[in-house]
Order: sequence, then C-alpha cells, then structure tokens
Amino acid sequence: MDMIKKEIKSLLPLKARLFFSYFKNFNHNPYVLKALQNQKSSISDFFIFDRDCHRLYFLAENLRALLLGEKLNVKHNFIFFSSQGDFLEKKTFYSDEFFSKINLGKISNSGKYSSFTHFVESDYDLKDFLNKKQTKISLNLYEQNRGYTIFYPDQESSGAAVHGNFGGINKDLIMTAKSSLLSHIYTPIYKFNKDSMYDLVFNNPTSKKISIKILLNNSSKINNIEINSMGTRYFRVKNYTGSISYESKLPICRALIFKNPSPNLSGNFDVFHS
Repeated sequence: MDMIKKEIKSLLPLKARLFFSYFKNFNHNPYVLKALQNQKSSISDFFIFDRDCHRLYFLAENLRALLLGEKLNVKHNFIFFSSQGDFLEKKTFYSDEFFSKINLGKISNSGKYSSFTHFVESDYDLKDFLNKKQTKISLNLYEQNRGYTIFYPDQESSGAAVHGNFGGINKDLIMTAKSSLLSHIYTPIYKFNKDSMYDLVFNNPTSKKISIKILLNNSSKINNIEINSMGTRYFRVKNYTGSISYESKLPICRALIFKNPSPNLSGNFDVFHS
C-alpha cells in the first residue's frame, strides 16, 4: 500500500502535493495555504519592542552580501505597531555590512511593549542571483527576514538578545500566519521562581483577534487576554513558583519572557524564549 501511495504522489504536480499535505496537517500548519502557493514577497518575524529599556539594538543580516561573499548596500526597514495593532512609524537604515547592529531609538506612543517588523530591500534580486548560479527553484521563492533584538535595561548593561516571535508578515503588511480550528496548549520548559518577576509578552501576527488563556499550573489562577491583529499584550507574573501553560488557537504560541523587566538597575534582567 505504501508503494502505491508513493507512486500516486509521484504522478501529482508539486502544487497538488502541497495542497493535499497542507490539509492533512491543517490544524498544525502555521500559514494560510495561499501564502505557501503564491508568496512573492519578503516575510518578517514579529519582534518585541520594550519602551522602558535604556536602549534597543537590532542585529540584522544582509543575506545578499552573505551569498555573494562581499559587501552590498541594502535598506533595512522597520515598521512599528502599537499594543493595539495600529501603525506607529517606519524607520529606515542603509548598510553594506554582512551584519548590522542598528540602534532603534525611541518610539512615541508605543506603550510598555509593542511590536515591529523588519524587511530588507535591494536592487539586487535574490531569485536572479540563484538563477545565475543555476540553483534549481521548484517553488516560489520568498525571503525570510530574521534577526535579533538586543535589550539593554540600563546604561551599564551588557544586553540580552533574543530572536523574534513566530511571524509571517510580508512587506505589504499582509498577515500570512493563521489561527487553527482547534486549541493548542504549550508549556515552556522553564520553572518560574517567586524570587523573580516576569512579563509574558505575546503578539499577534494573524489577521484576526486572538484569545490566549494563561494557566498557572501550581495554582487555580487562570487569566485570559485578547490581542488585536498586529497587537501586543503582556501578563505579569509575581510571587509564583512553578510552570505556566498557554492555551490558544495559534499553532505556535510562545511568549517572550522578560525576567525582572526594565527599568532594572539590579543587573538581574534577562529575556528569552522557552
């Protein structure tokens, strides 16, 4: 039977195989089908901005320069959104470096936590480059713009770096991430400690409002938050020891955890995924 299935699959066009595979794993697929079939744009993760940090830097990669093995000028675009999901402002930086450490400065009306995207633009087309190198491209090519945000809670801090939350937002601000029909429960492999305070920060890269249930597993306390599309919400945890779970209809629902959040002059600040 397995041999027959493989033979049938081999006869199907690539897009048909993608279509059937997508619906087979519908509730676990983080993207809408249209995005997988017709993506013609760059894709960004969804990054967190902390207003109360002394400063924030973004470590951005220059994928074109890395592929060429030489410096090439590109434009790094950052688009910022309020905690309610409203557009705040756009910032642009130019660099020919392989990796650029960019000072994001301050953002007005951002709230304690907000979110932003990062896109790279260049006259040098990646698909043309791969074609010249005779690299076979069987599906539509899109560029994943990733990076790391470095948070400095005070002037003397060495900073804490973390990558973005699950995203799926293209440069035209079309959200390709989706929520599923079924709820998922995710439990970080981390023990929270009552001697520290934590901010669990969530953002929403989908086109719809989402709800997240926060379960403090060592108590009867349950909290619910709602997040607008492109919005950001956080839940503060104090005087608690144990594990925490998140229940939502996102295939991937991980908070960015700020331990002893800013403003913090004690030197015990940290930020991480878990």
